[in-house]
Parts: sequence; structure tokens; C-alpha cells
Amino acid sequence: MKSLISAAKCTSYKLPKVQKAIRECVNKINGLKDLEKGDLVLLKPNLLMSSAPQEGITTHPSIVEATAKILLEKDAKVMIGDSPGSPYTNIENLWEKTGMKTIAEKLDIKLLNFESTGSYIKKVGSEEYPIAKPILECDFIVNLPKIKTHNLTILTCAVKNMYGAIPGARKTDYHRRYPKPSEFSERIVEIYKLAKPDLTIVDGVIGMEGNGPSGGDTRKLGMILASEDAVALDVYISHILGMDPYMIPSNRIAIERGLGSGPGNIKIIGDEPQLIDDFRWPSNIYHALEFFPSKLARILLRFWWSRPAIDDRCCENCGICIEACPAGALSEGPSSPRFDYGKCVNCLCCMELCPHHAFYHEKSFLYKLTSRLSKK
Repeated sequence: MKSLISAAKCTSYKLPKVQKAIRECVNKINGLKDLEKGDLVLLKPNLLMSSAPQEGITTHPSIVEATAKILLEKDAKVMIGDSPGSPYTNIENLWEKTGMKTIAEKLDIKLLNFESTGSYIKKVGSEEYPIAKPILECDFIVNLPKIKTHNLTILTCAVKNMYGAIPGARKTDYHRRYPKPSEFSERIVEIYKLAKPDLTIVDGVIGMEGNGPSGGDTRKLGMILASEDAVALDVYISHILGMDPYMIPSNRIAIERGLGSGPGNIKIIGDEPQLIDDFRWPSNIYHALEFFPSKLARILLRFWWSRPAIDDRCCENCGICIEACPAGALSEGPSSPRFDYGKCVNCLCCMELCPHHAFYHEKSFLYKLTSRLSKK
């Protein structure tokens, strides 16, 4: 049986338009059929960092509010929860800046910071994952991701958004221990399976292209999508943005493990989006090294590399990157932090969490040359 994805055109974040589009998407797939009166529902938006909605880094508050209102109409008990990218984030500032506090006060619903709710340890093989208690204790999860590029995983959307089920510094710890895109994506997929949402509604009104998930450029996409199959959503989104879905490591791994539908096993209902052939994906093609034998890869890395670097003109020397670096590769400097590239694992947590967008990709001559040749 094919996975159903409903799509609605939506070019504005005005609440009535967003609510109409979400209602249409949810109804077309009967997405709330398992919801019962009085059920405890957790809304899981992407709240990576304390940024304003217009920056395109977090799920827009109109998406969250519209979804919450539809659920409240069903007499559900609604909560909003997430764990930001850095455990050092000022949570009150995050609620305020992302618009979540306004929604919570307006609709009288709770805001949950997974850093302080406690967690249950779930074991998968030899790995242990602390999953936030609200994720496992609620009756129904609505996943509310935003379409964005990601320098390490290429795409961050439906499946990757559930990585926020892991509270605290453990998220950056996985980056340190699993620096290769495929290895890290395996962790993402395992966490997704443990925290699998009942319904996913994608904020695709405005997405992010280029060097996401925080330093890219906003891009008008004009769509809202919904499905009970988050994997199918990522596969379809990859396709309409011009990327082979199997090039996204988490797509490939999730399909292989039977966690969702792949290309050819998806049915679209509603306003099918047009293909976008000029969408800009991340410039970092570091993941290509995974196709080389380890010994050859290590030799190549001496001459062919792309690594995070700091633009002193943008850096505010706030120290967030130092605190967030799982490898301890950053230390205090007179005007900006200093890198120890011998320790750097290229996880790009620094770039992902920098509120000032002060990081960029520094590239070797050979890397630049091969990148130019690959575009010809």
C-alpha cells in the first residue's frame, strides 16, 4: 500500500491561510483518525535556536498555532515541546523569539523544554538513547518540521526533526562519536524509530537553501505537506527539490530498515508542487569521502578538505560554539575563538548553532578544483 502525502499551496504565513491549508492536508489523509477526545498531544516543531520567524531557521509560529487550534477543536490537550540544538540556550529567550510564548499564552497550552522534563533510556544494540519523557508519555505526536538544507545530513526535515527528542548535550556527543554523515544518519534514524510521530505537517511555505540549517538563505517554496509517513515526506521533498532521494543518507537507511516508503511507493493528494530545479544544496560535499576506502580517504583528506572557519567580521565572540563543540576543537581567542583542526571532526555543530552566522566553509585548492569540475 502506498504512503499518502497531502499537499496544499500556501504562499503566506497569514494564520487563516495556513490554518485552511493544514486543515485540508490533514483531512485528505484522515490524519487525526486515531485521535480521541482528551488525548495528550505533543507538537514537536523545529526550535533549533533563538531566532526570529523571518530568519527561516525555526518552524514558523503560524504553523504551530494553526495546528494547535485544529487539535483543540478535537478536545485534545496540547503541548509544545523541543530540545534546542545547544544545551546552553536561554530557553525563555527561545520561547519569546520563536513566537512559541505568544502561542502558549494565547491558547493556554504548556511549553516543555526537554532539557528539564527528564528522559527514559532506550537501548538499540550497544547504543543507549535518552528519549525525553513527554515524547514517550503523550498519546499522539505531531511532528512540525521545516524544509531546510543541512551541511552534514544534506536535508533536515521530517525524520531529522525528531532528533530533538534527545535532550541536552547528548545530541552533540553523537556528533563527536559519529562524524561521518552515514554513521550520524544511522543515529538519526534509530532515534526517529524510538520517537516516531503519528502525524507530520511540514512547513514548506518558506524553506532554507544553501548552507543550512542556520546559515543558509530563505527560499519561497509555497507549500504545506502532511503525512503519517515522515520518511515518505523526506523522500518526496528531496525529489521535488531536485535531489536523488537516495543521496540523503537518512532516506536510504530508513527505507532499507522498512520505516517508510521510498520512491514509487508514494501517492500525492491535493496541490502537487512543481519540481524546483535550481534549489541550492549545501556546498559541503564531505560525505563523498565515504565512498573511498578508509586508507585512501585519510590520504585524500590531507589535500582535499572543507572545514568550518570563522569570519572575524561577523563573530561576536559569544562563546556558544566553544560550549557546543563536542570534540573540544574550539578555544577562546582575543577577538574570536580559535580552531584546533587536529581535534575537529567536521560535525559542523559550530556552524549550525552560531547565532551570528559567523562560520563559513574554508576549502583547499584541490577541493575547489574538484567542485568546479563536478559542475561542468
